[in-house]
Parts: sequence; C-alpha cells; structure tokens
Amino acid sequence: MKSVIDKRGLKQNYVAREIGITPNYLGQILNGNRKLSADVAIKAAQVLGLPLDVFLNLS
Repeated sequence: MKSVIDKRGLKQNYVAREIGITPNYLGQILNGNRKLSADVAIKAAQVLGLPLDVFLNLS
C-alpha cells in the first residue's frame, strides 16, 4: 500500500483521513507494526481504487 501511496504522490495524512483512521494508525500499518483489519482494507481499496485482494494478501 505504501508504494501505491508514494507512486500517486498522495500524502499519508490525506489517505488516512479518507480511510477514516488517524495518520498514526496508518503509519503503523505501513511500517508493519499493526495488522490491517478487514474494515480498513475495504476502505483503503475503495479510496485507492485497488482490488480488495491486494490488501487481503497483506493482512
């Protein structure tokens, strides 16, 4: 997910707000310190326009 955010030139704060989580929470997910929940994966797929299965392989 981090590579997609970086490639698109998106700010993590923006992505976190659109997903409905805090920037800190997103940072923990991106750094591997927190598992990606199903709810967050679904919302992230919608926000980033990616298929859900991309995120299911990460959780």
